[in-house]
Amino acid sequence: MATVEPDYLQLWRDLSGRGARRDASSFSYFDNRGRAESFDTRSRRKNQGRQDSLLETVKRELKPDDTVLDVGAGTGRWSVPLAALVSRVTAVEPASAMSDVLIKNAREAGVVDKVAVVNETWDTAKVGIHDIVVCFHAMYSSPDFSAFVRKMEANARRCCYMGIRHFHIDGVMQELSAKVHGSIHDSPDFVIAYNALYQMGIYANVFMENFRQTWTDSTIESALARARRHLHLGENTAYDNLVRKTLEQRLVFDEGAYHWPDRMSTALVWWRRNT
Repeated sequence: MATVEPDYLQLWRDLSGRGARRDASSFSYFDNRGRAESFDTRSRRKNQGRQDSLLETVKRELKPDDTVLDVGAGTGRWSVPLAALVSRVTAVEPASAMSDVLIKNAREAGVVDKVAVVNETWDTAKVGIHDIVVCFHAMYSSPDFSAFVRKMEANARRCCYMGIRHFHIDGVMQELSAKVHGSIHDSPDFVIAYNALYQMGIYANVFMENFRQTWTDSTIESALARARRHLHLGENTAYDNLVRKTLEQRLVFDEGAYHWPDRMSTALVWWRRNT
C-alpha cells in the first residue's frame, strides 16, 4: 500500500490560521513602545554571554559590499550586527514601535546610516533585490508559506536564510497537542517548514543550534494557562482536566517550581538561489 505524504503547505496554513484566530494581527501587539522595549530587553537578556551560532553562520556568507534584507526584523537582533559587515541592510518591520527601537539600537551601534526601515508587512513590502535575504522567527503568522518563501527568493540574489523554532518530539506540549488536536504540531515549526520547502522543490540545508530554551512555572495553574495559550483553546475549557492531569504527571517539581521537559531550539534553514 502506497504511503501518502502529508500536505505540509496546507498543514502550515491550518496551524497559522489557528494562531491567527487567537490574535488576528500579531504584529499590532508589539506596536506599543513599552512592549517593544520589553521584547528587546528579554531578547538581550536571553542571549547575553552566549555566541549566536546561527547569526555567525550567516555572517560567514557575507561580503563587505553585500546588501541584506531582513524580513520581520523586530528590534534589530540580526539587522544591527549584520549592518556592521555589509554595505546596507533593509529591515522590513510592520510594527512602528519595534522599528523605533531597532533604529535606536542601530544608532547606538554606529550603523544607523546603513539601515533602511520599511514599515510594511512582508505581503505588501516593495524592497528590491538584495544579495542575502534573512527571516528570523517572523513567518509564523503568514498562512501562505509558499508565497512567503517565493517572495524571499524573488528578492534574493544569492541566499535565503530562515530561523525557525524546533520542538523536541517528546515534549509535554507535543503530547497535549496530539491529545487535543490529533497532531503533535500545535503551531508552525521547523519540521513542517522543512517538508513544505521540499514539497516546493527546495532542498534546503539545516544547521541546528545547541542552545535549548526551557519553561518553568511557579504553579500547576500557571502551567495550565501556558498550555492553554499554546493550544489556542480560547474560552474552551473542555480539555482542562486532561491538560492538568498530564501536567501533574510530566512536569518535574524542583526548588519551588514546575519544570517542563520541553526543549525549544532554532533551526537555521538555508538554500542558495538557482541551485
